[in-house]
Amino acid sequence: MKKGILILFALSLFISACSLEKKEKTPLPITPEAVEEITSLPPTATQEATEEAINSLRSDNFRLGASIKPTTTEEQLKFMNANYNFVLSHYLHQLIREAVQGPDLILYRSIQGTWEGFNHLDWEHINATETMFEHNNGERILTIWNSWLMNADDLVDPDDPDAMDHWINYYAKTVSKQIYEYDYDGLFIDSASHKLGESAVRGIMPDDYDTDEWYQGRVDGLAFIKSYLPDKHVVFNGLHSKAGAEDSLANTDGGMWEVFAFEPENGKYKGVKSWFYAVDMTNQFKDDAAIILIVKWQPNLNEDIQKRIFSVASYLLVSSENVVFKMNDFEYGQGDYPFFYPEFTLDLGAPLGDYTISDDKNYAKRDFEKGFVLINPYEDQTVAYDLDSEYLQVIPVGGGAILEDGIWEGSLEYETISGQVELPPVSAMILLKP
Repeated sequence: MKKGILILFALSLFISACSLEKKEKTPLPITPEAVEEITSLPPTATQEATEEAINSLRSDNFRLGASIKPTTTEEQLKFMNANYNFVLSHYLHQLIREAVQGPDLILYRSIQGTWEGFNHLDWEHINATETMFEHNNGERILTIWNSWLMNADDLVDPDDPDAMDHWINYYAKTVSKQIYEYDYDGLFIDSASHKLGESAVRGIMPDDYDTDEWYQGRVDGLAFIKSYLPDKHVVFNGLHSKAGAEDSLANTDGGMWEVFAFEPENGKYKGVKSWFYAVDMTNQFKDDAAIILIVKWQPNLNEDIQKRIFSVASYLLVSSENVVFKMNDFEYGQGDYPFFYPEFTLDLGAPLGDYTISDDKNYAKRDFEKGFVLINPYEDQTVAYDLDSEYLQVIPVGGGAILEDGIWEGSLEYETISGQVELPPVSAMILLKP
């Protein structure tokens, strides 16, 4: 399998992931629910339900993903099958495998924590095996998500007779068996933090916690899991922690930057340093590994066109076959709907190379066959740019959640501009040749 042709995007990739980054606001992860007992998820969405295809709206400039939820309808699934590249599900069932036709189907499994009665894996076995858990003064550690903190360094030789009593061994063998048995296309490893933040465990750190040992344990663990899934996609959540997680891209098929550009819920810009870090890292690995960029749980995305254009243009700055993008509108709840915006239909043609930074370092630009994107990532300056001819400025209207009936409404409008244009702080333009 070509390394990097991969996955999902993003549940957020999809599901709301549980980052352990210090000070990172993340929603409560999904409480594990019954797996084998599922009989209809989504409702009546069987193989027959996908035969009536709808036309794809997404252009080749975008790689998108969505999540299967208990509330997902047949009509929403039809839209997913036509317009998304990857679909994520924490459910494991043949019904889902039959329903998802077209996109790659990715299984969600958290590696950082387990919950009481954890139905994704065998809770009775896990609960009886203390070596799998992290401890403080002999007691298990409860995270802020009410999950038990698992031992990131609990890995032994797979030929060890007690290997299945060790967390990483157990996780790798059990999850890979699930994926092959149900013929899913890959694995999304949530909460693969390469550094444990004290805020994630309310300041109760594991005994003898060592940053370097935790980091190396995570790198080795992800590589070990990938060895059990050599012909499947394996992507981890953890790039945004800025703790060297990009080193694990060499051992997996990709990683996720869970909170890109703006803070969740309040929409505050994360700053130019964070923006450049994410963009530069994505550009560095975009040809070799999948990168997922998520603009997570933003307020008022339908009306905040400046934020939307900035986010989309930032993605296009580093877009490739391997880079996946998602924007979530906070108004519609955290993950109950797939999202689609008219910008995703925009046809810019093939990119004409990587992005460039202006000589005065004021703006970033990337050229495409049919136009270009121009970005001012700074918070304290307005940027002037001289156009060489007339262009059509892209202005999106509508878009957002795909509701239960599968209806999606949105369009693109265009304004002819020429001469010198100005970009306010934290803004961008998407320009097409007439």
